[in-house]
Amino acid sequence: MRRITLGLIFAVFLFSQQNGRFASLKSQAFDLFDRGRYSEVAGRLEEVWEQDHSDARVAEYLAMGYLYGEKDVKKAKALMQESLKAGGLATFLVQHSHERGLGLLGSDVMNNYCSGRISVAPGKMSFIADSGDHSATFAAADLKEFRLPGNKPGRAEIKSGAKAFIFRVKSDTHAEAALFEDLVNQNLRSK
Repeated sequence: MRRITLGLIFAVFLFSQQNGRFASLKSQAFDLFDRGRYSEVAGRLEEVWEQDHSDARVAEYLAMGYLYGEKDVKKAKALMQESLKAGGLATFLVQHSHERGLGLLGSDVMNNYCSGRISVAPGKMSFIADSGDHSATFAAADLKEFRLPGNKPGRAEIKSGAKAFIFRVKSDTHAEAALFEDLVNQNLRSK
């Protein structure tokens, strides 16, 4: 009986230490991400994710660590899909153009823009500017168009309701924009 009690106490002790370590690793990773040190995020969160797949926020940030730190779209996509399945988000860092007629003029230069995050979730996506000045939510029912102009890698054009929006993904690559489009198609478009 005493061995069982000691074993149980030891197991509880190890479990609580592990949870404390995981909480610390998560906190460090989120802080590193906010400071733009994307290449260090994956290293902090991989251990947490290997032990516990229940935290959709860990999957979301680990995916962004892979996408922006390691530049690995394939690894990022798998985790973004896991995050979405768990009720979380797939998030992309973007620039949102404030210029009118940018697509019509054929220009790829964005001089008047803000940076922020656009997150895809089942049935909607939301943009939040880093400055907090403005945001936009796009419900699946209101999404009229989502397209990637072929001559502008990294660019996504969205029409929702009566408004049009232009975003450019952080990497400014077609691969990241195509991942964004794929997740929008899976989560906002009728099948």
